[in-house]
Amino acid sequence: MVAHWGELTGKAFEVIKKEIAILPVGTVERHGNHLPLGTDYIIPEYLAARVAEALGEGAVVMPTIPYGVSMSLAHLPGTIDVGYDAFIAYVEAVLREAARNGFRAALVINGHGGNTRALHIVAKKVAFETGMKVGVVDWWSDVAQEVRERLFTAPGHAGEDETAAVLAIRPDLVDMGSAEEGPSYTKVGVRFYDREATRELFAKGVTGDPRRADAERGREFLDAVVKEIVNELKRILPD
Repeated sequence: MVAHWGELTGKAFEVIKKEIAILPVGTVERHGNHLPLGTDYIIPEYLAARVAEALGEGAVVMPTIPYGVSMSLAHLPGTIDVGYDAFIAYVEAVLREAARNGFRAALVINGHGGNTRALHIVAKKVAFETGMKVGVVDWWSDVAQEVRERLFTAPGHAGEDETAAVLAIRPDLVDMGSAEEGPSYTKVGVRFYDREATRELFAKGVTGDPRRADAERGREFLDAVVKEIVNELKRILPD
């Protein structure tokens, strides 16, 4: 049975084993017209519960932080962008509370690329100042990449891979009839930031092709993600 921090009584919390606190973090933003606005926290919530279940005693899932840094899609209706300052301060406070409550490690499972840099800054700061081990994983890009490349030809923001994941988790929230192909996003060696180019890239809130997605491949990808995260945590956690 998965231990969810917010569902435990005070008495139960006092006596449970506290090895690792798992914090799902995402954002609320446009994911085309076919995926829910909460996609970026729905997936980390699911993964956090799966990881905690696999680890067993000592793993506790923290309440989700659903809001994040969504500057790139703030021009689209439905997006909530809290900015860097508020996001960093909030995540840091939450992680410090995990340390104060006796956890020896914490893992942030991140569902949104706009959060990544901020989360790594916070993780290192909290780890060095509290002594708690703090990890960050971007679920779609840091683990199971061989599986991702084998399964999907048109991944991206609300693309084939992310759509497949939500189809596997919450198919009731997906409107495949409204799925549209978006432009391809290509990583480059030198990164420039350009407001107008970003708005053009995310004109529909989609990159890649979600029309190719299906739940079966979504489940296979998510299973591989969970397996790799669990294996890494077993390597670094105390016996």
